[in-house]
Order: sequence, then structure tokens, then C-alpha cells
Amino acid sequence: MPLYFNSLQTTGARIWVWHLAETENTLKKFISDEDFNLISNNYSHPQRRLQKIATSILLQHLGDGQTVNILYDQEGKPFPQEIDGHISISHSKNYVGLLYHPLLSSGLDLEEVDERVLKIGPRFINEHEYNWIDKDLLMRDSGLIWSVKECLFKNIGGGGILFKEHLNVEPPLLDSSNKGTGRAIYVGPMGKKMFKYQFEYLDGVLMVHTIAIE
Repeated sequence: MPLYFNSLQTTGARIWVWHLAETENTLKKFISDEDFNLISNNYSHPQRRLQKIATSILLQHLGDGQTVNILYDQEGKPFPQEIDGHISISHSKNYVGLLYHPLLSSGLDLEEVDERVLKIGPRFINEHEYNWIDKDLLMRDSGLIWSVKECLFKNIGGGGILFKEHLNVEPPLLDSSNKGTGRAIYVGPMGKKMFKYQFEYLDGVLMVHTIAIE
């Protein structure tokens, strides 16, 4: 059963994305009965169960077919128990993604951007970002800013991060019509941290990941 997306990024991160087009009965064949029962007991909502099953399948790709268990550090960030490195996991309505980087803490976000992002824009977009947003592409640029900040939240960990006040996204540089890179900055109680973000518009979903550069 093919993956929707599997790519080694220029940042050194490997990203897998699964498009949730299968039924639960189809997906559960690819994980153990023990894992399926655990997911079923913990998640009553059908879509959440699908997302968790797909995540288990993606973790098998990370482990070359072997089970990889996930633990959480003191900041709440997940990490693989059996192998060295860093991971980030993202769920949207119809997609599930897994990022692995052997050396650097990273954040991954998948967003099916729609008009909802415009309603909450004033909560997370600051004045600097409004100055570079293309007003003719307001939903696209607002969705990118939101997704980058979601990645930074996962990348930094620890909570207490105010999206509008602590996180600042610089305008993107387009590599082509559907992908590009940029920089983002955290300034808050944990000091100042610099990040690179990389994004790509896949069919139906925006994929963004961040890597700390300072």
C-alpha cells in the first residue's frame, strides 16, 4: 500500500505523509492486534482512530518494518525509544505525517487551509507579519504563518508560548510555485531562538517543517 509522500528534505529531515483514504478495517491489517486494541480503547472517535492507526504504520517505516515506540520528554516532545534522533507528528482531517531528523529537534505541521484561519488570524498574526502578507492571497499567507507557528510550538516544546507575541515569521522565499523556505524567530521567556522553515503545497494539504539554526 503506497505512501502519499516520502521525501528526504534538504534540512536533513525525512518526512512521510499518509492520505487517509482507507477504511479502518483496511488499515488495521497493517498493525498488530495489540496496537489496534490499544488505539481502540483510547480513542472513541473514528477519525482519531484512523489517524492513530496511520501513525503506527508510519512508525514502521521509520523502523524499517519494526515497531518503534514513542516516549515523551519533560517538555512534552515525542521521541523514538528504539533509535536515536528526533520526531514530530502531525494530523489534519485527511492526512497524517511523521518527521524524523537524526540530529536536530524539528517540528512538522500539516494544514488543510480554509477560511477558518482568517477568523482566528488576529489571535496569532502580529503587525510585522501583516505588513508582508499579500492581501490578495490573505488565506494562503495566513495559513502559512499559522502552520509555521504550529511547527515552532512543537519544535520548542514546554508550553507557555504566545503565538502572536513570542513568534515572528519572516516572509517566504519561493523556490517554485508550490514550495519555498523562510526564517522564523522565537523571543520569549526562554530567550531568543532562530529557525528555518520549509514548506510545500501538496495536493490538498500544506506541509511545513522547522529546524533550529541557532
